[in-house]
Amino acid sequence: MWQLYRAVLRTGDHRLLGYVDAGPRLMEHARIGHHLVQGIERLLTEPARVTWAGRDAQRPRLGENLYRTAGSVAALRPPEHGAVGRYLLNHDLRIFVDKATVLENEARHRIHPLPLLTAEPTPDPGRTVGDRTLLGSWAHALISVRDTVPKGYEQRKFDLVERLS
Repeated sequence: MWQLYRAVLRTGDHRLLGYVDAGPRLMEHARIGHHLVQGIERLLTEPARVTWAGRDAQRPRLGENLYRTAGSVAALRPPEHGAVGRYLLNHDLRIFVDKATVLENEARHRIHPLPLLTAEPTPDPGRTVGDRTLLGSWAHALISVRDTVPKGYEQRKFDLVERLS
């Protein structure tokens, strides 16, 4: 089963900034190098609260279906060109993920951590191998993408690999 997703960005105090329609089948666009995810990364030069919100979220954490709520504001247009940073920073938890250390599967695909870390609801855990507690663990967190890591931040290993059918 699949559902539609939107990458929803909010301010530090949870006001809606906008959204980017990511489409169905989360695992198809959740890849390192995918143009859609890179565009969203380019929107995160400044920290924003990020949630990869699913249309059919049954029990959202904040008591609202963020996919539907985001429809009340304008869609964002991510930049098509420009550099993307190496590190995903979670400013709430003071941790980071180094995209360069993400493992690849037998088909040489590497999962992009941002959609899976921020997904609500969490994707089917049967599609991945690794630490499944990572799925959705950064939903609603204050996140940015940068080339450097601030002092005092600790690395979080992202070891999820897409299981091939």
